[in-house]
Amino acid sequence: MILTDRLFERKEPDRDATLCIIYCEGSKREPQYFKYFEGLSSRIILEVVEAESQGDNSPSGLYQQACSDIEGSGPDSLVKYEVGEGDQVWFVIYTDMWGSHIPLLRLGCAGKTNWHVAQSNPCFEVWLYYHLFVEDAASVVLADCTTWKNHVNAMLPGGFDSRKHPIYISDAIANAQRYFRTAGEEVLYGSTEMFKLGKTLYPMIASAVERARRISSL
Repeated sequence: MILTDRLFERKEPDRDATLCIIYCEGSKREPQYFKYFEGLSSRIILEVVEAESQGDNSPSGLYQQACSDIEGSGPDSLVKYEVGEGDQVWFVIYTDMWGSHIPLLRLGCAGKTNWHVAQSNPCFEVWLYYHLFVEDAASVVLADCTTWKNHVNAMLPGGFDSRKHPIYISDAIANAQRYFRTAGEEVLYGSTEMFKLGKTLYPMIASAVERARRISSL
């Protein structure tokens, strides 16, 4: 049995909790996924920034938004997030649309402390796939993100459900890391850097997630 909702109450963050800000290229699938983990642990403050429907969700657009939110470098010069030592900023990016633009994002992040890129090739669904399937995603040859979304949904009754399937994040980390391939800084097809973000989150949410997973198997 898989549960239809989260099995825990939201927790207030500790004063020394780690702030993790995640800028998403998409406005639906990724924010829904990450919001599952909000409030799981008092050790982390998770801020999920979804793409604006009328905004610039390109790698450079998300980078500029982060600079504005964190450093007050935008037109209004307002700082939205107070980022301290040990806090982290992540950009969740796809290869499908922005492959040639991602190196500029990586270059910008390299000049910041604890700013990271989590790229999936061709799309975020590669990461979702690894939650429940152990086969190399590179063996699934599909044309684009739309066909990947349809494929993952077809393999699961009802499709990937962000209300319950994120409890398998530890499996996704192991599977994605096992099959991760690059050519220089290029993330190859069927690979995803999301396991790096997963390894940042998991130690702080593990007890709640594994408890939910044990109950779901009863």
